Amino acid sequence: MNKHKHIVDPTFLRDSDYSYVEYDDSQLASILCFSIARHNKDLILHQQRIELFSKTQEFRLLFSAIVDLFVSLGDKGIDYKLRIFNKYKPQLTPVQTLTLSNTLSRQLKASHAIQDLTQSILSLGLQGELLSSTHLGK
Repeated sequence: MNKHKHIVDPTFLRDSDYSYVEYDDSQLASILCFSIARHNKDLILHQQRIELFSKTQEFRLLFSAIVDLFVSLGDKGIDYKLRIFNKYKPQLTPVQTLTLSNTLSRQLKASHAIQDLTQSILSLGLQGELLSSTHLGK
């Protein structure tokens, strides 16, 4: 019988002993990015990515993950957007906070140009680094 490897379940970042997969944070981030690109309406994937970047204190990526969630939600989920915004606001810059607060009650479209956006999956208005810079050999 195979012995399970100890991991942190990305769903709620809780300890778990049921996966055979070993990963590190960057691998998990890549997996979540790939999954969101294929299933961009899956809110659990978005939440996992947001929690991961918050936990690893990658605040520029956290902002991009929240933007991707807001793009995915469109004009729906105002209460959910507000909860996410309020929870992670202390980890965002004033400009990022202003950008997100302006989109709470209206739809954030993928075509909106957003400054300081890094590794966004859904935003076509990306102004920053490419999503797959690691794959380009940087």
